Amino acid sequence: MSKNLVIVESPAKAKTIEKFLGDDYKVLSSYGHIRDLKKKEFSIDVNNGYQPTYEIPEDKKKLVKDLKAEAKKAEPKKEQSAAPAAESAPAEGEGQKKSPRRRNHYRHRKPKQNAEG
Repeated sequence: MSKNLVIVESPAKAKTIEKFLGDDYKVLSSYGHIRDLKKKEFSIDVNNGYQPTYEIPEDKKKLVKDLKAEAKKAEPKKEQSAAPAAESAPAEGEGQKKSPRRRNHYRHRKPKQNAEG
């Protein structure tokens, strides 16, 4: 098994978070959302509890394939990290049997050191 894997939306956050987590973690970016509602048809099933139907856009398919390959090499523990602003957005894997555990992060900075030491 490889390192623990963390996937975040922003490449800048990925670099910052990887510094905090250290060598046991590999942090990758999804470069934003990796799925969307279908563009060519109505993708909300109003007869089935308003269930959405998603698709992976063509420009994200290679990225998703690469992220899945990295996930197979990583430790088997899965968590999902979200910023508070993203809380209302549906989680990738939501509604699946093995949904990742979700964590919210409010700060991506190291705490200030006390000058008195």
